[in-house]
Amino acid sequence: MPSWYINSIEISGGFLAGLTIALPKGLTCIIGPRGSGKTTLAESLRYAMAGSTGISKAGQKAMATEVAPSVITVNTSSDGDTPGYIITRSSKNVVSLSTIGGIGVSAVDLDRRTFLPLDGYSSIEIEELADETDGEKRRALIDELKWDDIQSANYRIADIRRQLDANADQIKRTRDSISDIGERIEEVGDARSRLAALPISDIDSEAVDLLAAVEQKKCNERERVSIQARLDTLKQLQSDFTSLSDRLSTAAARPLATEGSSNASILEKIDQRAGKVAKDVSIDISKIIEMLHAEEALVQLTSTELAAAHAEHSQLCAQLEAKNIAASQAIQDRAKAEQAVASLTELESEYRYSQDLLQSTLESRKSLRAKYLEGKDGISAIREQVVQKLQSEIGETVRVQLSRSADSGRYQQFLAEGLRGARVRNQEDIVNGLLRLRPEQLAQIILERDYAELEILLELGAERSRKVLDAFVDNVNPFELELVPIEDRVLIELNIGSFENPIYKEASGLSRGQKCTALLPLLLARRSTPLLIDQPEDNLDNHFIFETVVDAVHRLKSQRQMIFITHNANIPVLAEADLVVVLNSDGRTGSIEKSGTLDDCKQHIMDLLEGGSEAFEKRRQRYAR
Repeated sequence: MPSWYINSIEISGGFLAGLTIALPKGLTCIIGPRGSGKTTLAESLRYAMAGSTGISKAGQKAMATEVAPSVITVNTSSDGDTPGYIITRSSKNVVSLSTIGGIGVSAVDLDRRTFLPLDGYSSIEIEELADETDGEKRRALIDELKWDDIQSANYRIADIRRQLDANADQIKRTRDSISDIGERIEEVGDARSRLAALPISDIDSEAVDLLAAVEQKKCNERERVSIQARLDTLKQLQSDFTSLSDRLSTAAARPLATEGSSNASILEKIDQRAGKVAKDVSIDISKIIEMLHAEEALVQLTSTELAAAHAEHSQLCAQLEAKNIAASQAIQDRAKAEQAVASLTELESEYRYSQDLLQSTLESRKSLRAKYLEGKDGISAIREQVVQKLQSEIGETVRVQLSRSADSGRYQQFLAEGLRGARVRNQEDIVNGLLRLRPEQLAQIILERDYAELEILLELGAERSRKVLDAFVDNVNPFELELVPIEDRVLIELNIGSFENPIYKEASGLSRGQKCTALLPLLLARRSTPLLIDQPEDNLDNHFIFETVVDAVHRLKSQRQMIFITHNANIPVLAEADLVVVLNSDGRTGSIEKSGTLDDCKQHIMDLLEGGSEAFEKRRQRYAR
């Protein structure tokens, strides 16, 4: 979206009740003694723009005691065609968003921090960013700059993930089915051998007749059910057509034309046509019903004939059974054996089908997993583009790099949970060994319970490998494991050497001052949306503030709006603040004591940030000597 600006902030209620500040597009510096409400103002602005998700951890206390009773209104504008907005947020996190023209906007969730995004940081948050080598905060610095692209990629990945979850369920169901069918095949046993062992010579001609009669009896029952189903269908069809004819006639009888209406002649054409259609269709339906009735009569007649034939067959079967009980038993034994063979054949067919389905599903999973990894690579590629652009803007003092798939924190946590109950020593060393395996590689070992492979890869010995793998089988879903993301790591390094002989050191390993030294150039150049920093000079020496911070602010303030809460005179004076706001407090509430240009607030800057005119003059004289 186009660059946007904060035109003004108004606060009613709370510690800063009655405060109103109109902000320029360039640099605003908020100064004042401790306790005057500077941090409260910063947290109020962050709270207004993004609710409780926008304020810092340190601001939680101010939120509860000083910001919560307030109603905060922020007026914004934009460089592009996008209209300005007014945001009003009350103490209960109730927010309203409207255009400058007063039109309400309801389809925006400000708390997601993607609409009118404000970059807000305290010195503590900057230090936390420097300390985090693994985790979401540094990645968020990159992702927010390409939020729409990252979100689109994540939506695609989420869709593939849903397909993978459904695929995993299918694999589980299919494997369970294969196991169940295998058990049932074992229960049936060697049915074919048992059938082959039954004697055929003992079955005389009457027994053969009886066998045929028994089979015919089964056919009779199927015929009886089928013909009854046909009769039921024909009766239902007659009822349906009759109902259809009645509905059509009723509809046609209800005229569209209203008596006395001037439009009656227009609608009468439809009414006349509807009546003719209803009459014609009624005639056709009557013919259909007659045909169905004739068909029903024929089926009913056939049913009567079949009933007589079935009765004759039943009588013959009873006579044959009475004549040859022994043959009947042999026939029953053979029938059971043949049924067992038929069941076995059907189970074997189901088993082969399930095996084929499993193989097909596993192949589909490979394809889906490749798309999933491709999607993750796409996000990494977007991040690399952002990192390269940032690097070109912040110069060579700070180096920003993206290390793909280097943050294995979640994978490590998954492994630690998998070892619960393993009862093996040196679990940390085992986890470190397992980290050498890709998640999908370990998942396959778990699925196949490949103790030998795990023993070879980890060199733990047979007994310890068995305990480890058994624990993973009990604790870990291998399909979830193979999709555990190994995220990108954002490296932020500071050149602690010289320009000619650079020595880059990761920000997490730097001193407190160096950490902010590494992060501030990145935060200043990151994007063009408003930037709010509470006391950026904390832990920084004045030399760095002058050489790096002031230079960057002076260079970038024409590109983005900056609001600094500061105790350091170098920032407002040398960076040529467009507005200086001096806050003060009577202990109960804070207020604006003075606001204006550097010249307007020169004495306050001298008193608050330089120790007063006398102290400044003495230092000047001391330096002159």
